[in-house]
Amino acid sequence: MNLKIYSLIAAGAFVLSVQSGCKKDFLNKTPIDQVTADQAFVNAAAAEKLIKGMYDGMYTEYNIWDYQIMGDVAADNCYAGGDNQANIQIDLFTSNSTNGNVTRDWTDLYVDIKNANEVLSNVPNIKDPALDAGNRRNQILAEARGLRAYQYFNLVRLFGPVPLVLTTASSIAETQPFKASVAEVYAQIISDLEFTVANASTTGATKGIITKGVANAILAKVYASQPTPDWTKVNQYCDATIAGGYSLYSDFSGLFDAANKNNSESIWELQFDGYSGQHGNWMPSVITGTGYKRFDTPTNDLVAAFDNEGDLIRKNASISFKDVSTEGWSDNYWTKSNYPFVNKYRADDKSDNYIIRLADILLLKAEALNELSGAGWSQSKVLVDQIRARVKLAGTPATDQASMRLAIEKERRLELAFEGQRWFDLLRTNRAITVMNAQKDGAGNSLNYNVTTAKLLFPIPQTELDRNPNINTIK
Repeated sequence: MNLKIYSLIAAGAFVLSVQSGCKKDFLNKTPIDQVTADQAFVNAAAAEKLIKGMYDGMYTEYNIWDYQIMGDVAADNCYAGGDNQANIQIDLFTSNSTNGNVTRDWTDLYVDIKNANEVLSNVPNIKDPALDAGNRRNQILAEARGLRAYQYFNLVRLFGPVPLVLTTASSIAETQPFKASVAEVYAQIISDLEFTVANASTTGATKGIITKGVANAILAKVYASQPTPDWTKVNQYCDATIAGGYSLYSDFSGLFDAANKNNSESIWELQFDGYSGQHGNWMPSVITGTGYKRFDTPTNDLVAAFDNEGDLIRKNASISFKDVSTEGWSDNYWTKSNYPFVNKYRADDKSDNYIIRLADILLLKAEALNELSGAGWSQSKVLVDQIRARVKLAGTPATDQASMRLAIEKERRLELAFEGQRWFDLLRTNRAITVMNAQKDGAGNSLNYNVTTAKLLFPIPQTELDRNPNINTIK
């Protein structure tokens, strides 16, 4: 069987199709630089094509847009907007196993894992001395294990126990894996990232490459997100990331301008080059602009949080308001004469998406210091105030561990709004139920989300339940 066909079946993309006009044929579509069996994996050039194909494969719905739906619409930063029922279900906590977004995101994440596994299964067997010059073979393997770890990190946070697919399949039975426990998934994530830290390059041709700095940053987030956080490890890997030569970009608003891609603060970001190039970013066109009701509408609660803080710089950089009163659609939350739109993605088809930037890691270090010691809040304050100073805000008024905990939560929300971080922050701090059930509309009416523990994870897609008889068993 043709290798690219077989490996797609094996990897956990699981031959799913995607809803609502974004339908794809995963059996035929592979990254354009993917090497197939008939071309053979025989030299260093083939290895380079494999790793480039892995990165090219990242330009899917999850990595382009759905990270924001799962990270901000599921949280208190965005309403679903638009008329897409799958998005609306995620917003209202009514998703079930047939939700189209959940199905496509499961697919997209496992396709990335499949592409990483192609690299990991084939590059070790290529007998070309050129691959071992300058440790290039191990660098390629490190990048593949880093991407695999990152997407399993997303899967375990979204779905809980999930299958661990670590090789390309050699039998049909291997295409129907059992689930691994959350602990097993995290152990594999950490193992992969430790290999990446040890073997990846310290720099990349662009900020789209997985480097030591990327791996250190993900490890910091992983140790903060485990069921029992290890704050010593969080602090360790935050320090390792900070030591990698990154620095805060001086102008917060400028972070999101096309001219400032891959800036000093960027640790890892997708590399869009426009529709005339290889990778165009269509996400800005569905969340900004007029003519029809756009998606991912900023919430009243988020706007109020900016206003209550007097945070005009980050508010204006993150949200723009327009008069859409003449348009023929309605809205339950906002007056159309002053309607909010996400404003962080402004370059349309060339707008890059940050996966991780330094401000995230600085605030995570502040959190670690605060959790490690009751007196650590004063050290945390230095870092929080550094982030606030960039946007011309006075230092945080927090004066003890408990108030600093909430101050950091608020700071992360305002700093990282619409970057796909908020829902995961609420989950790992066990604040999701409290925060979401307290949500009100602009008139002070409860939104009645009625979030329970059972609603904190997304359901396994029905297509996967139908395809894999082992999917509900942890083994």
